[in-house]
Amino acid sequence: MQLGRYPWLHESKKRIGKNLPPALLIHGLPGIGKHTLANHLAQSVLCEKVSDLTDPCGTCSSCLLFEANTHPDFKHLTNDEAETSSSDTRSSTTKKPKQVISVKSVRGLGDFCHTKPHRGVAKVVIIEPAENLNQSAANALLKNLEEPPAFLNFILLARHKESLIPTLLSRCLKVHAKAPDIDSTSQWLSKQKPDLNSSEPIKQLAIHLSGSAPLAALELVDDDLFFDQRGEILSLLSQRYVDAFALAAYCEKIEVPVLQRVFYALLHDLLMIENHGQALFHIDKMRELGDIKRSTAAKTFCRWHSEFNEYLKSANHPLNRRLALEALFLKWPQTK
Repeated sequence: MQLGRYPWLHESKKRIGKNLPPALLIHGLPGIGKHTLANHLAQSVLCEKVSDLTDPCGTCSSCLLFEANTHPDFKHLTNDEAETSSSDTRSSTTKKPKQVISVKSVRGLGDFCHTKPHRGVAKVVIIEPAENLNQSAANALLKNLEEPPAFLNFILLARHKESLIPTLLSRCLKVHAKAPDIDSTSQWLSKQKPDLNSSEPIKQLAIHLSGSAPLAALELVDDDLFFDQRGEILSLLSQRYVDAFALAAYCEKIEVPVLQRVFYALLHDLLMIENHGQALFHIDKMRELGDIKRSTAAKTFCRWHSEFNEYLKSANHPLNRRLALEALFLKWPQTK
């Protein structure tokens, strides 16, 4: 995997140095390319024709195995999967991803971590999102990081480094994958989608809503459903008295990452308007933002933000999502 298409990631790679440390944490916004950078680093370490973190050749047998996702010296650990109950007639044979990486999953790496590489001289484990390691899983991972074999490398990916326990953080080289400036992201988007030049407002809105994270912005410009859902949520919140039950009923149908993006941006905008008089993200919805601000108590925005973060921890639970959303929106900080 080459980084030529992702020029903003070169600076993050440069900060890592010429050799991959035993434990690396890459943190940054969703859609910034953390996963892309981690895979590039892993392939570089496993490549048979390079000896440091230069670009992998892409042609050796090791690179071909990596790109086919069959390399025996590479593991990718992510959220667990939970089988739905057989009594759930809606989807009795499907699996629903949990928002957790369990201690069982981490302990399952035991043999992989302590046996020598099948090919070459290195093994790599990518863990994402690392903030979803529960306490027991994080403690189990620490045991692997305390005295790792010389051939073993861990790459952890997270949105915020503060979401990891301090003892885990202390064992990692921390690299912040920063978003490029708005102009650079705009130019990159235009190269990927030349037809966007005729839709400049949509492009600029996608850039602002993504925090100038190029991959997230690229996804947003084609996501008409997201813009429709965002508009309806802001419309419901802009009413003089917010109907928590109607809002919960609507939001129940929306994917959690969409809610996260809309509400994080909204709360940021409300505080920006309060202190500076100008929004940063929902820049095309100033009328709705003005109505929301007039009908809410500004001092309690941050408190509700904490409530929202608590909701996110269990947001994908299949049994109580509507009730959880109703409880959340009943706490929306509107004035009496």
